[in-house]
Amino acid sequence: MPLRVVVAGATGVVGRTLLPLLRERGHHVTALVRRVDRLNGSTSFDDIAVADLLDPDGVRRELCRAAPDVVVDQTSGIGRTDLPDGRHRTARSRERASKNLVDAAVAAGTRRIIGQSTTAAYRPHGHDVLDEESPLWTDAPGCWGDAVRAQVAMEEAVLTCSDIEGVALRYGNLYGPGTQYAPGGAVHSRVCGSELPVVAEGAGVTSFTHVEDAAGAVLELLASGDPGPYNVVDNEPAEATEWLPAYARMAGGPAPVSLTLEQAKAQLDWLTVHQLTEQRGATNFRLRETLGWRPKWPSWREGFADLFGHWPG
Repeated sequence: MPLRVVVAGATGVVGRTLLPLLRERGHHVTALVRRVDRLNGSTSFDDIAVADLLDPDGVRRELCRAAPDVVVDQTSGIGRTDLPDGRHRTARSRERASKNLVDAAVAAGTRRIIGQSTTAAYRPHGHDVLDEESPLWTDAPGCWGDAVRAQVAMEEAVLTCSDIEGVALRYGNLYGPGTQYAPGGAVHSRVCGSELPVVAEGAGVTSFTHVEDAAGAVLELLASGDPGPYNVVDNEPAEATEWLPAYARMAGGPAPVSLTLEQAKAQLDWLTVHQLTEQRGATNFRLRETLGWRPKWPSWREGFADLFGHWPG
């Protein structure tokens, strides 16, 4: 059955992939943006709603006008910023924006809201691959703790409101066109510049999510599936010592240098060291078993090969 769907974050890497898929399935799509020029001439929608998510009255007005059955929030879960205080401001803004969007959706009579979250927020624990019952790392140090607590606040706003069905999609590291792993992106530049090493004593595990699989999970959960959190990741969590060298080969960059843990701590920021040495991967078991969802890109190996047009030699 066609639905009226409002997509916040319509100009992001997942939003750009999602909009045409929604229209192909006959849904009426409203792109919720802060500025019209961010759409860059895209026509993959039926309507435009212009509002700043930090303006509760404006968001409420636009959602009541659009009257959506489903609101999809694809605004960035944990923003990538260069300055720690910038990340802190982003976290605080994220909390307010999430609450405003949920309140506006309830006022508009929306049945379901789908929010974007991240598996990177899980508390690292042992060598386990983590599921949705695993705790989030709310007491993480520094600005990363601010970011995780903002994610928790977003999930609580979406999942605990009794007046609307809430779904939180916890993506792994997003990759694909337009992401930081694509040519010219931040990770691509760091790897090709020999700025992202492997750590000999580290066993950090990353779960990846192709933007097409993120969008596909949204489609699956528009009108089906129980409310709650879902990990949206591929089938192959990978240690940094495995995926980084493979990515470097496919990207045409130099092999990553190898550092000891002490060298890494002296040369890299805390968050990068955590990701390379402590971070845990996640399992997509719940989404696969309850909805029959299958990732189009079951492994990051296939997805990276497609991104760069070849398998490593």
